[in-house]
Amino acid sequence: MKIQVADITYRLLQDAPTASFVMTKRVEGDIVGVQVKGKGHQATYWIERAGPRAWDSYVNDDPEDVKRDVETPIISSKKSKENYGVKEADAAVEERNYTSEEIYDAMSSQDWENLGHASSSLVGATDDSYSLGFRAGALLEHHLLCVLQERDPNAEMSLSTKIQLNQFVQEVSETYGNAKFHNWSHANHVTTSMNKLLAVIQEGGEELVPLNSFSLVFAALVHDAGHTGMSNKILKDIDHPLSKKFDDSIPIAEKNSINIALNILFQDNFSSLRNAILPGDMDKIEFARTLFQSILITDIATPDRVKLGIERYKASQGNEDPDAGLCPLSNHISDLFDGVGLEESVKDEHPDEFVVTSSGLKRCVRNEHLMLLSDVGHLCQSWENFIKWNFRLFKELMDCYRKKLCDNPRETWVQGQIDFFDKYIIPLVERCRILFPEEFSEALLTNAMNNLKLWTIFGVQATNMMTLGVRNDEREDAVLVDLYGLGRDYLERIESKKSK
Repeated sequence: MKIQVADITYRLLQDAPTASFVMTKRVEGDIVGVQVKGKGHQATYWIERAGPRAWDSYVNDDPEDVKRDVETPIISSKKSKENYGVKEADAAVEERNYTSEEIYDAMSSQDWENLGHASSSLVGATDDSYSLGFRAGALLEHHLLCVLQERDPNAEMSLSTKIQLNQFVQEVSETYGNAKFHNWSHANHVTTSMNKLLAVIQEGGEELVPLNSFSLVFAALVHDAGHTGMSNKILKDIDHPLSKKFDDSIPIAEKNSINIALNILFQDNFSSLRNAILPGDMDKIEFARTLFQSILITDIATPDRVKLGIERYKASQGNEDPDAGLCPLSNHISDLFDGVGLEESVKDEHPDEFVVTSSGLKRCVRNEHLMLLSDVGHLCQSWENFIKWNFRLFKELMDCYRKKLCDNPRETWVQGQIDFFDKYIIPLVERCRILFPEEFSEALLTNAMNNLKLWTIFGVQATNMMTLGVRNDEREDAVLVDLYGLGRDYLERIESKKSK
């Protein structure tokens, strides 16, 4: 009997610490892999034999050869070849794989300002679905291992949990569509931003709560799952099927993303992963509360929801018990219980978890603001990050305009970005000072102010370049080179004048 495994399992088995596997790619005639129902054509491998891993398989005469080169790109799969070209993808496949911890370390050590623009191809920006999924899986694996080791310092993550974690990430990736902005790449940028913010907080001396950190990174990854590329207003205006699922008080896209993520997590084939995350009722409460708080708040197009979030922030600065009306979950308790399989009796067993307290509100505000900042992190990073995602949002709205779903965004784009910086981004950064060391807080504000200044100078020119790029269906990378140059050339001229 031969055992066949998927590509994800193949890669995990290669890194198995105590066993060595000899595996060959399945090839029938000139066909590589098999057709898998619901997933399309997949590369698979036969396990030829297995045995204990010998220690000397890790060692050779040159210790330097044992070290992994963090400059090696992770590129594989058919999608990779489509994005990078056959030559680049085939060359990358020959490189050695990385451990999850190596990926986590490389991603966490990036500068916030240049997130995704590091020289290392291991962490550099990419739209390759496989690479993005591998990185996201590494971040989740790190934080989940921290959860397990808080419960038991000697705990290790089982192979089945690792496999299911990677399968979960893959299934989540498939719920992201082809929207120009709200897509799998955006989800990964937000996830990477969230992971970096948590690292900054930890470096500043705060002791992180592992389950909270895992839940926030998890929420960042799934926060736009199933996004249609249309705003909640458009979904309501066109009477979209999603608009009929929830009442008017519930943000459509955000609640749909929560439902999608929990529906996947609670599939039978994720039992090992689910038991690792949520072994008890208190774990379920903390996980679900963080998930709902951090995703629902991302509906920043609804003024009343933004206003309520700011009121929670103001109330959290005192020590008095806040008004119960500030609770963001009051309309979602039933869904929260159903989503993670909690019984109603839990309210009686843990009554303190379901009342609004000063300490609880502080945790809620922290969750909300970390997600809000991660979601718009590109505006508080380098000019390159800001203008890249600005262009993608512009393209997404232009798609809606072409379908006659909204007004032409070009007409208000320049002033709209200025207003967004002034009225939303800079006040958000100021509120987030309570979370971070002073030096990082100042860097956030400086980055936002620099981007505002550059946009004020080049906004009209940049918008014209974006408009032409969309109209002429130009390659995104070609348009971005010109957009990057606007800010980069200006900053170089300023620096040159200073040095004279």
